[in-house]
Amino acid sequence: MEWTDPRDMDPEEHAAYLREEKQAEEEAAHNPALTAWLDAQKQAFETWKRHREEWGPWDFTVDSLVRLEAMVRAAYASPDRAREKAGEAEITVAAWYLGEVHNRAFGTGWRLTPGGSGLPKPRITPPWDRRDEFYFTDPEHIEEDARPVYTPTDVICSLPARPPERGLLHRIDNRWEVPTSCDDPDCRYHRNG
Repeated sequence: MEWTDPRDMDPEEHAAYLREEKQAEEEAAHNPALTAWLDAQKQAFETWKRHREEWGPWDFTVDSLVRLEAMVRAAYASPDRAREKAGEAEITVAAWYLGEVHNRAFGTGWRLTPGGSGLPKPRITPPWDRRDEFYFTDPEHIEEDARPVYTPTDVICSLPARPPERGLLHRIDNRWEVPTSCDDPDCRYHRNG
């Protein structure tokens, strides 16, 4: 189906659009490439953890992200250096760990759009049943699915260039919550003033 502003769809078109979006969500959440990537990271985690004991404990708590950030900053002088290792366990397991902390603390889940080329970069996002909560976070209030998306591999690789105040704990308390304002000063859905 060609994209059309949902506000311009008749009820039947809108229902078909939502079915397509839900199907795409299911494919992104349950596909062989994602399963293989997750399984590989889980299997590599014990070795990764053993080689990084001095930075631990690796207990999947939000507090452990401070240690993960310190470890990544100590290991990589620049994002380019981190990206050189993006397909290796030192980065992929760190990205998996970061995503798992978010999943366990905030109820997000893994997604990977099937197909594409290059290294897989799974992302995390709130579940499909929360999409309506984020509808009004789109500045134009057009998107049916405006849930936030977080790609842990990109976050890990870009970390060496980020200032410390914009590290892994930046906005973590509200990243997965529905914003109470938006960019539109006249928005009827948010209090912006």
